[in-house]
Amino acid sequence: MENPSFIAISHLAGLRRQLDVIANNVANAATAGYQGERMSFETMVSRKARSPGVGGAGQAASFVVDKGLWRDYRPGPVERTGNTFDVALIGPGYIAVQTEEGERYTRAGAFRTDAQGRLALGNGALLLGDGGQPITVPPGETQFEIDRRGVITGKDGVVGRIRVVRFDDEQALRRTGNMLLETESEPRPVDRRTEVAQGMIEKSNVQSVSEITQMIELTRRYQSASRMIDQEHERARRAIDKLSRVG
Repeated sequence: MENPSFIAISHLAGLRRQLDVIANNVANAATAGYQGERMSFETMVSRKARSPGVGGAGQAASFVVDKGLWRDYRPGPVERTGNTFDVALIGPGYIAVQTEEGERYTRAGAFRTDAQGRLALGNGALLLGDGGQPITVPPGETQFEIDRRGVITGKDGVVGRIRVVRFDDEQALRRTGNMLLETESEPRPVDRRTEVAQGMIEKSNVQSVSEITQMIELTRRYQSASRMIDQEHERARRAIDKLSRVG
């Protein structure tokens, strides 16, 4: 196989990965708190992969290298639900929750009380307060208010304050499933730019129309690169056929 085919295959592999990422974005367009992902690529130049019989320093081949994923951490639109313990963050930051694997972070704030009266997500992750302990709702209380600083107040006083944190490098956060994120970075308290909104949910920041448009464009490029490989194979086949006849 010659360099044009290798380069085209490298391009195909990158396009396929991009299509997979976009498909995942589209599938999660209706998932609360989901942050879209994008591929990051770089070029690898090989000065050993030269075309046969062609010299010169300018004949090095360039290949596509999948460098990794980055998250679009811009906030998504918020939607009013009216549920008492649904909360959305207006501004940067993440809600801290406790799982069996340790502390995790999320922007999907649909909380409910579990059997022990603790506020928890549907996946069982417990909402943490400022002291690092799960927030428990007193039995019998039904009316609660959550102010913009995340303080939860019932009829008998303050129940707790939601632990909201930020990170210097948000790209260091890794998905662990169930809309949760983890990192080894040290969390920091948010400033007054970030507010907690009660009875609201942050929707996905994925724009479906934009994602589908990109998917169509990438599909066309994938088909074009695939045709190039087919044409290159056919050219090589014809060349071999002619040479065998001459021989």
